[in-house]
Amino acid sequence: MQNGGLRLKHRVAVIGAGWAGAAAALTLARADVAVTVFEAAKIVGGRARRVEKTERSFDNGQHILLGAYDRSLALIASLHGEHVDHVLERRSLSMRMAAHLPEPLVLRAGAGPAPLHLATGLLAARGLTISEKVATCLWATKYLLCARPAASATVSELINEQPRRVRALLWEPLCVAALNTPAERASAGVFIEVLRRSFLPNRSASDMMLPRVDLSALLPEPALAEVVARGNTVLTSSVVMALRNEDAGVSLVTRDAEHAFDQVIIATGPQHVARLLESFEHSQLLRHALESLQYEPISTLHYEFSAGMDATDAAMLMLDGAPGQWLFAQRLPNGRVRASVVISAHHRADDEADLLRNGLAQLRQSFALPEPIWSQLITEKRATYSCTPAQVELLSHLPRAVGAVRFAGDWCVPELPATLESAVISGERAAQAIIQSLPKLTN
Repeated sequence: MQNGGLRLKHRVAVIGAGWAGAAAALTLARADVAVTVFEAAKIVGGRARRVEKTERSFDNGQHILLGAYDRSLALIASLHGEHVDHVLERRSLSMRMAAHLPEPLVLRAGAGPAPLHLATGLLAARGLTISEKVATCLWATKYLLCARPAASATVSELINEQPRRVRALLWEPLCVAALNTPAERASAGVFIEVLRRSFLPNRSASDMMLPRVDLSALLPEPALAEVVARGNTVLTSSVVMALRNEDAGVSLVTRDAEHAFDQVIIATGPQHVARLLESFEHSQLLRHALESLQYEPISTLHYEFSAGMDATDAAMLMLDGAPGQWLFAQRLPNGRVRASVVISAHHRADDEADLLRNGLAQLRQSFALPEPIWSQLITEKRATYSCTPAQVELLSHLPRAVGAVRFAGDWCVPELPATLESAVISGERAAQAIIQSLPKLTN
């Protein structure tokens, strides 16, 4: 019997069809391990998914992939093949502030190989003085190549020696964009790790990868389509109620059935793990730790306009935080422009109408916009865990498995912030751990 035929006897369940779960299921399926995916929602993608509402489809939030996202980009390339350029647009690093802001900053990747392109880009940046540019280059050289911040240090403490305007115009916005946590609470260690991965390996690592399709179509949907094509099962609108540890594996209970598996990967947000592990002995400390996590929200204000904005020119702009911090714009097939204003790491009490009205007023400071044809607010209250030094330390010491149950999700890769890349890495790691645990089989 063939190697694959024997492996098909080993049954694995993946709970959650977000980016972590999709990566885990695809890795298992490509290794000829039988896998069944359970997803509570109708549309796969988790916290990076397509939303269908009022006869429109749009992403629940904005996500940029970096050229440094090796695993995510490799998986996307394997799924889309020669058409990968149709789903992802690569752009050199560029940070630009909206036109109405009093202290405009324009920063682009400069000439030369990595990390020289960062230094030349900083020196050529518009909106900074010569002394600010030199201080920033020296600081970046120090922390990218040599020094490591203390584990307990925050980003505010890390950048305290930088000029005030550099902190406000560059590092603090980048911190919120990368970690979804304000600089005064964010982990300096994780922030430096993001900068190192973005600027040290090669010039393309700092490129911005802009999705040309919705986030579900970019990775989870084609990944799970391949999982099904390889003879496996994907169940959407299927809520897992409980797991039970058995001598021969794990019993998985849904609303209408009970299923037996040899191993299970929980690829959900950490807030769901405790409930699923409630009957497992020796899981109390893990469950208590995950229940104690604090989270950061992200709100996205979507607008659709008939005119008034160049989608190419405004693909990504920094805003002043009143209320939005970033603007993304795209040209729709019908010729209209969709503008998405992102409010990261906020805990506002504004209602939907106020946020949409204030976001529109913010855009009109830089663009001559008509009344929007359509608008929509999407808020993810638990978009990411707070990337604080204490929580990063906590997550670093948690187990990645309890018995025959393994975990995947961005919280399982605490050396990175809660990103699409950390989700994909975690899914592949969990799947590889299962594959490596199987007996070595021969043809």
